[in-house]
Amino acid sequence: MYKKLFLASVLIWIVSLGIFAKFFITGSTTPSADSRKTIHLSPSEKDVVLGEMRTVLKSLNGVLKSLGESNFKQASSEAKKAGAGMAVDINPVVMAKLPLEFKKIGMGMHDDFDKFSLDLERGMTEKQALVRMGEITNKCITCHVTYRLE
Repeated sequence: MYKKLFLASVLIWIVSLGIFAKFFITGSTTPSADSRKTIHLSPSEKDVVLGEMRTVLKSLNGVLKSLGESNFKQASSEAKKAGAGMAVDINPVVMAKLPLEFKKIGMGMHDDFDKFSLDLERGMTEKQALVRMGEITNKCITCHVTYRLE
């Protein structure tokens, strides 16, 4: 009797783990009419993700303005605002709904901002900074071309 109960428990655990893993990887997505993947979020969850994107955009703007004034210290400070520290408080329920590739792109972008901030402090040139900005914004483009929020 206990052996059957144990086997049933293990089977339920494995199935649950498989469902969780699939959901963690695919998120809550469906194909979109415009060839992107639609990520399904509640209105408040969508506001959280879009708010984070606006913060990144403001940070990018601050970096560009600071570089235009040759103020690398301020550019570094602006870049840090979009670093990994800003993504720490994201609700785990929201994170679970995001597909794995979306999370990889986003977290990679946050890490890139942290590295960019450090490199600005260490004396990278304006040309190097602009090249790096192009690399970072390419991640934004990749994500926006691939996904849409609904």
